[in-house]
This record gives sequence, structure tokens and C-alpha cells, in this order.
Amino acid sequence: MTVPDILVPGQLHTEELPIQVLSRAHELLLDRLLLPLDGSDESEQTLPYAALISRRLGGEINLFHCLQPMHPVRLGRAGHIPYPDAQHDRGSHLATAYLQEVKARLKPHGLNARWNVATGDAADLIAYRATTGKFGLTLVSARTRPRVVSGIQTNVTSDLWKLTAGPLFLINRAHMRLNGERPPYPETIFVPLNESENFEAAMPIATTMARALDSRLVLLLNSRDQKSTDDSGPKSVITPERLAAEGLAEQLRSQGCQAQVEDVTGGVIGIARRQLQERGSWVVAGSQMRSGFSRLVRGSKGDNFLRACRGPLIVVPHPAVAKSRARRIRKKVASAEKVVSII
Repeated sequence: MTVPDILVPGQLHTEELPIQVLSRAHELLLDRLLLPLDGSDESEQTLPYAALISRRLGGEINLFHCLQPMHPVRLGRAGHIPYPDAQHDRGSHLATAYLQEVKARLKPHGLNARWNVATGDAADLIAYRATTGKFGLTLVSARTRPRVVSGIQTNVTSDLWKLTAGPLFLINRAHMRLNGERPPYPETIFVPLNESENFEAAMPIATTMARALDSRLVLLLNSRDQKSTDDSGPKSVITPERLAAEGLAEQLRSQGCQAQVEDVTGGVIGIARRQLQERGSWVVAGSQMRSGFSRLVRGSKGDNFLRACRGPLIVVPHPAVAKSRARRIRKKVASAEKVVSII
């Protein structure tokens, strides 16, 4: 496995960040990134973005590889990498060499990286590592499937969606491939307001990222084409949602964030089109992270954004969802450690 040169997006701003921004990023753990890699070109699509965030915030990247546990009778089965012994010695050596090469590629950018190799279910291990290791973002190159298929046959992305207690930085492989090119710098960060009832969860990360990257923060309101008419012609109705959004933008501007409010039509698809107009822009959205039957019945705005967005997407779980999942993860890890200690 070889690792290509890591091309950090755009021209990085060289001025030092205000201490308030660095403190807020540290409080949100945005200076600690978890980067799962499986050795594929697809998974490495997240490397430039991890390098950008970490270099700007002076943080640390944890490179993480999962070895799949296999019974000896399954060796050589299509779609699986055969490890010749129960301890996965050869697989562990290969994974270690790969992650060390990635770390070496990050070093010229002045980035601090660590690496870990573990054996087990990939989604379980990533979710556990993100929570117990206190990482602010997990960067994943996501593979989506049709909703009906994902309800029957899951993959790492859908399993991680059910388990994760922390924010996910996602790239949809179906829409985005770098192909060795330098990604554009995120000049704009979009936050959907009334298209996501959980936008409050997204705001701390969105505002901190916008200030750290010196990006515009655009609050998107889904316009319902309400118009009023007077002698001067048609104009948009000033709704309570618009007044609240303008008040929030004014508050953010007073804190040094380049914030503004925009109307957009078409719901999630309209937001995805707006993102496409701003090359390199990111979307930050809150989500209940619904999965399974609940998602089929009630839908999931976060999942809709992942399927529609043509650029990076940060999905932030609702605080109640994050707290509940983190508690389950810690309980499960504690139970596993207790079993190991007894054995």
C-alpha cells in the first residue's frame, strides 16, 4: 500500500488565531481528530481535510486501522484479506507499516500524528475509539446505499451512523473524488436552519470552524416563496424565523465571525445546489442520527444531506443522542474489560 502526497486545501492563512478561537476549539476537542483508514484510495480522500484542520488548530491526528477478525475457514474468501494466523501478525505488520507511511507524509506539513491498530468490527471500534479517546471529529469517506438496501444490508457507514456519539466529517464517495488534485479551500461554511430542527447542535462547531479557517458563515433559511406586494413591487415577507436568523448573524458578527443569512428554495436539494455554487464549501448540520425503522418512518435530514451534498459535510448529533450513545459505549467497553479481566 502506497500513500500519495497529501495536498492541503488552498493557501493556508499564516496569521495566528485569537486565543478565544483556540480555546473554543480545544473545548470542543476539534484539535483532536480521528482518521480511520483502510488502505484504500477512497478512505484517503479525508487526509487533506484532516491536515487542514489540524495544522490550523495546532492539533493532533490519530490514524486508526481496523483488522477484521476471521475464522481460518474463511481465509481466501472473496472480499476479505487473508491473515495467516489467529493473532493477525502479518496483517498487523502491514497495517503498522501503512500507518507509519501516512504519518511520514503528514510530517512535512508540521502535523503531529499517532496511530493505532485494533482487531474487531470496524464501526464498533471507530465509535468506541472516538468516544473513549475524546476526539472532536471523526473523518470518514462514506459509502451510501439506497435506503431500502441499507435497511437490509448494512456497511461501515450505516453502522457507524447508528453508533457514533460524536460529530462526523463525511465525504460521499459517490459525489467526490480528489484524484490527486488539491482540494479547494473552504471559503464558505453553510448551516441549514429551518431545514434541520437540530441546528443548535451544529452552531458551536460551525462558528469555530468559520473563525479558525477565516471562512464566511452562511445561515440558510428555506424560503417558501412568501411574497408581499406594495407600491414598490414584490418583496420577501419578514418572518419570525428570518428575524431570529438575522439576530443570530448579528450576534456572531459581534464575536468576529463573518456571518450572514441567505434564503434558499428546494429544501435539502436546494442546499446541496447552493453548496455546489461555492466550490469547496462545507455544510454543517445537526441531526438526530436516526437509523433503521425510525429512519424509514420519520426520515433523517442528516442522511438526506449526506446523500445530496457534493462536498464535505459535518454531521453533529443532537446533544441528547450523543450523551445516550456515549453512555452505552462506555458501559459496553467497561463490560468487555471486566470479562477480559476475569478471563
